[in-house]
Amino acid sequence: MTRIKTSAIAWLIIWQAGCPAFAAGPANEAAIRSAWTLYTQQKYAPSADAFEALIKTSTPSARLYYYSAAANKAANRAARARQLCQYITANFSTSPEAGYAAKLFPDVAPQTASSEPAGLPEHLKGKSVDELMQTEEGRRALTEAMNKPSPAASASPSGSATRSSRSSSAARAIERPKDAAFTAEIIAAEGADGITQFVRHPDAGFECSLAAMAMLQRGREILATMIRCPGSQDIYRVRFPNGSTDYEITPAKMEKYRMKDSALWATLIHGAARESPLHSWEDGLTLLTGNRAEKILAGSTTQQALASFIGDAVRQQNPIVCLSTDDDVEPTLVAEYTGYTITNFDPASGMITLRNPKGSNSARFRLEDDPQHKKFEQLNGGVMKMHISIFSRYFKEVARATI
Repeated sequence: MTRIKTSAIAWLIIWQAGCPAFAAGPANEAAIRSAWTLYTQQKYAPSADAFEALIKTSTPSARLYYYSAAANKAANRAARARQLCQYITANFSTSPEAGYAAKLFPDVAPQTASSEPAGLPEHLKGKSVDELMQTEEGRRALTEAMNKPSPAASASPSGSATRSSRSSSAARAIERPKDAAFTAEIIAAEGADGITQFVRHPDAGFECSLAAMAMLQRGREILATMIRCPGSQDIYRVRFPNGSTDYEITPAKMEKYRMKDSALWATLIHGAARESPLHSWEDGLTLLTGNRAEKILAGSTTQQALASFIGDAVRQQNPIVCLSTDDDVEPTLVAEYTGYTITNFDPASGMITLRNPKGSNSARFRLEDDPQHKKFEQLNGGVMKMHISIFSRYFKEVARATI
């Protein structure tokens, strides 16, 4: 009965939205970027109209519907925004966008989503998102609360002790510029899959480092502060952490560099990186964090030291990447001379989880004499697990940086 009701609601929303049940295909990324640019310029009604037009000709997706809901909400089209949020929570209940939709309209929240953003001042707690949006104080508090990492997102196995061990500069709150074009939530919605690895401009270190940042809550907050939209149509400025140079990125430069990631924020950062000289593969990590990357040679250290180097970064939620060897190692388990993002390490099993920047387009491998996957396991989306005992055969260098 519940399934029938959910399905009926979903189809009603599609019909009211003017969406064909079988849309033409994936949304046009250039059109999404254009619609989002209008939003960042606070042209909410035109932005909402642009997203509505995309909905009518595109395959339904949580990302597109959430963008449209946010624009409609800002344009004071609350009823339509609520419809879209209902569609997201009914049909994409496990997506990050379902949680964001719940923050826009708590009454459409799935059972697992919190109805109140964490971090609100005491005197504002208990108010709905609609009530908060009615006052300047409420809007500001809501924005700040939504951009803070949740306890679940920021927790690590070592808890508060890990946080306190970081430098005071890393522990400072990140101030979001007034003209920031993106939020950490928007970057989270696309995550590492919003980054495209460019064959014409291979950069083994930068793309896996950008993915590492996009997969961490604090990393996403830092990425969001890099990109500003001062007001001119399609003109953005990117400044890397601790940097003093503003890189102006325009549509003409995107065409020049032939870089068009799935996500606009990734395209802009990619374009800025093309104008900032990178001399070593770990320089991408240095550029994106504002802190000097620390590197070790995997084959010239003990397994214990390697486990400590990787484990410390994972526990402290710092970005860590590695570079595969260009030697002919058999059996083949990794792409040759490619940067990988390390996303997890389990000391108990000794398994390191890694991600190829190509994501779902990555080559797949198999260790024939390991049917129980004790040394190697190929997963989906360019992700794999490799035992630390064979890691140094396939990877030559590992680099990490603090955030």
